[in-house]
Amino acid sequence: MKTLHFRAALLLVLGLSGGLLQSCQDPLDIQPQQSVDASTALNTEAKVGSAVVGIYAKLDNPALYGTNLIMLPELIGGDDYVNWQGTFRSYQEVFRRTLISTNAEADRTWLRAYEAINQSNLVLDALDVVATPALKSQYQGEARFLRAAMYFELVRLYAKQYEAGTASTDPGVPLALTAIKNVDQAGVQVPRATVEQVYAQVITDLTTAMTLLPDASATRATKYSAEALLARVQLQKRDYAAARIAADNVIRRSGKALAATLASVFTNKNSTESLFEIQQNDQNNAGTANDGLATFFAGYSTDGGVSGTGRADVQVEGSFASRYEESDVRGTDSLTATTSKKLIYLGNYARSSRRLRSGKWLTYGQNIPVIRLAEMYLIRAEADVRAGLTTGSPLNDVNTIRQRSGATPFTSLTLDDVLNERQLEFAFEGFYIHDIRRNNLSTVIVPYQPQTADDPEVLEVLASNPRLILPIPQREINVNPTLVQNASY
Repeated sequence: MKTLHFRAALLLVLGLSGGLLQSCQDPLDIQPQQSVDASTALNTEAKVGSAVVGIYAKLDNPALYGTNLIMLPELIGGDDYVNWQGTFRSYQEVFRRTLISTNAEADRTWLRAYEAINQSNLVLDALDVVATPALKSQYQGEARFLRAAMYFELVRLYAKQYEAGTASTDPGVPLALTAIKNVDQAGVQVPRATVEQVYAQVITDLTTAMTLLPDASATRATKYSAEALLARVQLQKRDYAAARIAADNVIRRSGKALAATLASVFTNKNSTESLFEIQQNDQNNAGTANDGLATFFAGYSTDGGVSGTGRADVQVEGSFASRYEESDVRGTDSLTATTSKKLIYLGNYARSSRRLRSGKWLTYGQNIPVIRLAEMYLIRAEADVRAGLTTGSPLNDVNTIRQRSGATPFTSLTLDDVLNERQLEFAFEGFYIHDIRRNNLSTVIVPYQPQTADDPEVLEVLASNPRLILPIPQREINVNPTLVQNASY
């Protein structure tokens, strides 16, 4: 994958900007116009520390958690959930499941994730220069945690759901575990590892990170960030016993507590509930015009419609909003953002007028919660229910989440109750298609060109449908013939 690895390495090691790399006429024969010696790029403790900070900085890129790793799983999820009203063709293709192998979102998410992976590899390669033991452990733990997060996102988006019987043969994504420092290394062609191999590497990185990271940090990854992500990975893998152990440990030992309201998790930075979140502010964020979660999800005005926040490209479907009971503040009261007491509001600006919007993404500079404690409660509950326990702990766990938002507590519990609660609690946070695929559910698709306007054809698409997986970017296949394209592309 010469293009992929070359860009990823040079962005850090050779100090080039993306614009300079893109200006080269032949992407297979890039000649740097300025560079530094890769052997000295990370030759001090301070430089390694700066490189670690640089990995975090990459995560709020619009191609990663700044937009795509949250929004793409929601757009793929189904037409009874959200509707894409925007004009960006690349996102239209994702929402309509009409992607082609040159789709810009599939391409840039792949590229930026591997850039972050390579920077993690560069940090791991340079650890010998870190003389302070505590920092050396922390930097290794952070690099492994961040690398694991990127590989987990990649394998979920670009490969089949983990299936015990086929994971050892299903193609996952390429595993690049050594630092790329020069052109020769960038030209090495790496085939797709299996889904099993990618999951194994993610779990290895996370379990190692848990032994290295500090117990607490205001803004950076901790031991419990790694363990919480491990719980999520094991759940997606359907290893429910392992997922429960990790989630339970985070609940009991992390020192975290549910925030007073779900809304406050998104309006406040680094809440008591947050286990890992992307740090943003009004000056440094994923975007305020053509990228960023508030850009696409928000659609409200505070001055009567003269000006507003957001493009209002993602509409919340009424059929989904109606799944919340009236008392549940996660639902809607069909009021505007400035008057609503709930988390789904009625847009009052531009194309958002009279359409429902999510109140989780309201401001451009807000932090982006990636892992929060509520997820651990619902992972523990699901694991217990799948093990045959439906009273006691799992019932309490689900009711803890419901009661915070004013939903009526359950008196009994089924697996469907837990799975539905996940959709209600984590709506618009990047969970939707991953849960559909993990649970072998189907999703509703309305074709872009129905037979008649009054009687549109509605298709029920199974979770195994290959169109719910992103294509391997064609650019990568062009330069690396060892890569195998996903089915239907």
